[in-house]
Amino acid sequence: MKTFVFTIFLIGIAFPAHSQWVSQTIATNEVLLGTSFVSRDTGYVVGTLGKIFKTTNGGTTWIPQVSGTSGFLRDVHFSNVSNGVIVGEGGLILRTTNGGADWLPVASPTTQHLVHVHFADALNGVATGQNGAILVTSNGGSTWVNRSGATTVELAGTFLASNTVFYAAGFGGTILKSTDAGLSWPSLVSGTSTDLRGITFPNLDTGYVVGIGGVILRTTNGGTSWAPLASGTTNNLYAVDFTNGSTGTAVGTGRILRTTNSGSSWTSQTPLTTVDLYDVEFTDANHGTAVGQNGTIRRTTNGGSPTDVEDDGYGNRLASGYVLRQNYPNPFNPSTRIGFKIESSGFVSLKVYDMLGREVSTLVDGHLEKGEHTAQWDGAATASGVYIYRLTAGQYILIKNMVLMK
Repeated sequence: MKTFVFTIFLIGIAFPAHSQWVSQTIATNEVLLGTSFVSRDTGYVVGTLGKIFKTTNGGTTWIPQVSGTSGFLRDVHFSNVSNGVIVGEGGLILRTTNGGADWLPVASPTTQHLVHVHFADALNGVATGQNGAILVTSNGGSTWVNRSGATTVELAGTFLASNTVFYAAGFGGTILKSTDAGLSWPSLVSGTSTDLRGITFPNLDTGYVVGIGGVILRTTNGGTSWAPLASGTTNNLYAVDFTNGSTGTAVGTGRILRTTNSGSSWTSQTPLTTVDLYDVEFTDANHGTAVGQNGTIRRTTNGGSPTDVEDDGYGNRLASGYVLRQNYPNPFNPSTRIGFKIESSGFVSLKVYDMLGREVSTLVDGHLEKGEHTAQWDGAATASGVYIYRLTAGQYILIKNMVLMK
């Protein structure tokens, strides 16, 4: 029991010394294959063995949801705060209309493995998968129509640029485009035979695809022609997301790439991992989440931009003079002290959560002057266990774990 407790205690969320991608803790080592966020703080991840998790606090905690399956869940997309769709192996489709409180199976017209799903709005969506599988819905995922037949290769990515203009990308350099809401899918000339894995369109004319070996292609004329871009890596790229016409992020095997000039150049950011990252989603230019192997979740609140760092005196390298210290004593019973330092005066909150994400206590909630501060938490009325404490100061969020042991 002690080994388990201290293992959790040692898993924390710390800011890296280069790019601002934070490692988040989740209660699984399964492969996470898809993510979707409906707001800056509320999002979902899905993965193997039927895993579904939801966060309502930007990933500070991830709460498991009941999928009703042990199959591989390959992707998830929410069109609004209530309505979401998950696709997976064997043509599996799950749907929620209450923010994930219930996930119900939907009749699927295929047994092919579905690997990606995307919606243009609350009604119009497309799911794609192996052996050229293409499913289309026009009623929010209640029913699906099989529109396969344009190709026999795996279609690993799909994106709806509008409620009538749909794209799909797949193996062998395949790119398909539909201009009639998914009725027909003529092929586009990509100029490559590389397996393509992710596709996105920040507007009707401009789109990007990524693939194996670091391939990135761009179109500026709605897919009529595609030009290769220099990614600076030969690592596989599995997903790409743009928040506007110029700012985008691609992820893959131990890589996070960032562009702020429409793909003309890409900067490699520090992902804090060497494993495959399979999906990425940003809700704005700053807030993004990437997921991958071994339960890996990486989160940024500043677009992954480099930051100055310092050592907090406890071996932790943290960002820009904002320091959240490990509580002392730890483990503790019943009270402990939490030290922190803020670089600028302003509003600060320090809150304690349990491992289910429920707020347990608010220690600080107001204006503080810059400098060193200490707060105390009395856990006399709280059960033994692992707790999370989270400091929010300006754009910075710092998180650590602590152990109450009675």
